[in-house]
Amino acid sequence: MDLFKTYLATAEKVTDRRGTANQWLLSINSAIVGLYGFISKGKEVGGEALVEVWSWAIPVAGIIVCLAWSSILANYRKLNAAKFTVLNEMEKHLPVAVFQKEEEVYRRAGRRDLSSAEAVIPWIFGGLYVVFLVSTFAA
Repeated sequence: MDLFKTYLATAEKVTDRRGTANQWLLSINSAIVGLYGFISKGKEVGGEALVEVWSWAIPVAGIIVCLAWSSILANYRKLNAAKFTVLNEMEKHLPVAVFQKEEEVYRRAGRRDLSSAEAVIPWIFGGLYVVFLVSTFAA
């Protein structure tokens, strides 16, 4: 039982780290969007040529951050899935398989994993950056 509790704590830590990574990357993307807004308003940042460079460089940087974010989320999802596979195997030797039962109830209720919802957010920001790029080159 102690091994189960210890291993469960490691799964919870992975979830906590994923949440922290999401907060950090959401903050970075918010800053990137704000910086793009500042630049696109024609604020003085070192001349017109520099504004042109920043107008495409900022969205490109944002796209790269979104790709990294998406990759980080996918890796956390895979790690948690592996941990819960192990926990489910360990539960077979316990009097009650609470995680397996919880998953059954959750699925029967037609619920989707939160990780599939959070995976959309980097793509939304990425789409926004593509719009920024298109508008930069269309101008």
